Amino acid sequence: MTTILKSLFIVTFAFTVTNAFSQDDLLDLVSDKKDEPVQKVYATFKTMRIGNAQTIETVKKKHLDFRISHRFNNIYNSDLPNAINSTGQTFLGFEGASDIRFSFDYGLTEDITIGIGRSRMNHLLDGTLKWKILKQTANFSMPISLAFFSSTGYTHDQPSTIYSGIVKDFPTNEAHRFNYFNQLIIASKINNWLSLEILPSYMHRNFIKERLNTNNGSYDANGFFSIGFGGRIKLNKRLSFIGDYFYNVNSFYQNNTKVFNPLALGFEIETGGHVFSLFVTNSGGLVENNFIPYTNDSWNKGQVKFGFCISRTFAL
Repeated sequence: MTTILKSLFIVTFAFTVTNAFSQDDLLDLVSDKKDEPVQKVYATFKTMRIGNAQTIETVKKKHLDFRISHRFNNIYNSDLPNAINSTGQTFLGFEGASDIRFSFDYGLTEDITIGIGRSRMNHLLDGTLKWKILKQTANFSMPISLAFFSSTGYTHDQPSTIYSGIVKDFPTNEAHRFNYFNQLIIASKINNWLSLEILPSYMHRNFIKERLNTNNGSYDANGFFSIGFGGRIKLNKRLSFIGDYFYNVNSFYQNNTKVFNPLALGFEIETGGHVFSLFVTNSGGLVENNFIPYTNDSWNKGQVKFGFCISRTFAL
């Protein structure tokens, strides 16, 4: 009798446990997946910039990013009478610098970064804001990330430099030193190896010198729109191809032989906790307030420059 009771107990226990697990499996099958949080997409790009262009990325909350950026002179210039010799004499442009910039960017929140910087070109001081408004989701219910970027520049050049080459028959105005740049950054991480972005932008300068495009009779304008394109193609675990391009919409920049649209192409190398961007570009300036309106060199003439950036992030 005892043996029969033991056997009955074992069978009953096994049935109860099996039934309980079966119920759990069924509950898992019918559970409402809507209750699970939607995963956000991170690391659409690996750094704050591609080459020239801003990326969707911001500085982490309560972190300070200090950067020293350097843009060398032209590697080659076919306009020079002895271009090859000049390339050798300047050691591929490394002997000079078209622009040098020091900057500090601080993460107020995970989505809002503020910054200040100083550039050699035009002796430009700038203050920046980047605000990530939307975040892409892994299931593409939100297919893009969206950010707003704004920069205000102030040149501390001497008045004689600001007004050089023109007949100054008007009073000096402190407002002439300011320029403004605003941009939307629309980015999407298409898959693990491809990230793309588009950057509708507006540039305004309070004061400009009169410049004429003799090919179409168009004059430079204080304010104009441009649109940028950027991308990152991951070639392997540590190496990616990067590039960005800005097209200035104003007719002054169309078929102009003296002012060109900025293009940057290069590679991004990941080494542990660091990312190195090695690229060449025809733009001499390091910030939008400089390279959008004042790119005076052309890829067709070999007028491209190396650039690099050294950065250090501090947790505060």
